[in-house]
Amino acid sequence: MKESIAALVTRQDNAYKSLVDTLAERGAGEHAERVAALYLKERIATLDPAIGQFKLKHGAFLDPDVIERAVTAALALS
Repeated sequence: MKESIAALVTRQDNAYKSLVDTLAERGAGEHAERVAALYLKERIATLDPAIGQFKLKHGAFLDPDVIERAVTAALALS
């Protein structure tokens, strides 16, 4: 039982890191963690611990101009 829970936690961490890495590559840069937190809070993105990946409501949330606006919003909330 402990092994399966540990595996789920590891896959969820991998999904989060993948989301942050993807946002950083697409234009969030050093603010990728803040944008990821915003996306998760607003349920734009979800983490799937069963498969270790993230899912977005729509692919447009990875467009550079949308990510720029998300960075602005995330910085305003901080």
